[in-house]
Amino acid sequence: MSFRLNIDSASEAPIYRQISEQIAGLIKNGRLVEGEHLPPERELALRLRVARGTVKKAYEALVHQGCVVAARGRGSVVAACEFPDSAGRLERAEQKIFETITALEDLKFSHREITGLFSSILARREEEIAGFAIAAVDCNPEALGIYQKQLAMLTRMSTARILLSDLREASSADVVLAPFDLILTTANHFEELQKLAPVVAHKIVQVIVAPTQATLIDLARLEKTNVVGVVYQSGRFLEIIMGWLKKSGFHAQIQGFDVVRGSSEKLGEFVADKNVLILPPGYAAQLPSDYLGLINRFRLDGGQLIDFDYQIERGSLLYLEELIKSSLNKPGK
Repeated sequence: MSFRLNIDSASEAPIYRQISEQIAGLIKNGRLVEGEHLPPERELALRLRVARGTVKKAYEALVHQGCVVAARGRGSVVAACEFPDSAGRLERAEQKIFETITALEDLKFSHREITGLFSSILARREEEIAGFAIAAVDCNPEALGIYQKQLAMLTRMSTARILLSDLREASSADVVLAPFDLILTTANHFEELQKLAPVVAHKIVQVIVAPTQATLIDLARLEKTNVVGVVYQSGRFLEIIMGWLKKSGFHAQIQGFDVVRGSSEKLGEFVADKNVLILPPGYAAQLPSDYLGLINRFRLDGGQLIDFDYQIERGSLLYLEELIKSSLNKPGK
């Protein structure tokens, strides 16, 4: 089997995700068919000049999506997976628009008037959505990046990121949070946030966050012989990672590197004796370019990178989606 994958080192998307999404695209368009074998992890890693662990993570993501089956002794095999029917979605949308147009024609509206109505209502809807303000409150900046990324994909809305420590020091947390229609935080901070901002407490929603399955798999596969380093921005994030490492059964000594107080020279010294680095989610967009260069060199030299990717639990996301939709659809909103 021969296919070409393109890796964009400047992209914010993790390399494993770039690989998995491109392979999924090849399966979707029929270039890879059910029963075909994907290249062995080592072979594809050499071809793409990435760590083998990165390819392994990409294949695991495809297995999770149901696009690939990992069979002992057979490697990774393309499965019969279903993709969302975009054509069917388009057809349903066209049908609804057509029904609306014919109903307006029955009311004696001209096509010019209908066009004007659609444009006016759509513009008003865009203003409503743009005016809906969401804030995420947490104790560490790494977690706040997760809220912003996931909610942007879900709602196409931007999310303000507010550190809990800043609210504790503010003269009035209620004043800081007053402009927002929805305020998100985790169960750990829910009660404290309600006490800090009692006036807007009715806007506060708690969500469940946890590491992704791919992250948990990477942690579970760490061996006692691995020398692990954690790159972090806040001490709380380091504590979270240490806790999850213990849960996964890894009890060897772990060292942390504070990017806020460190330097590229110190980071170079820090990674010198490590073979695994655990990095904050979306690190490519958060860390300075000289840090990224050192991390990329570590990867090219055979080191394993674990992107400690958190996510809002699916049930919480579905609840938020319905909550936002109902809020936007309230009369007078």
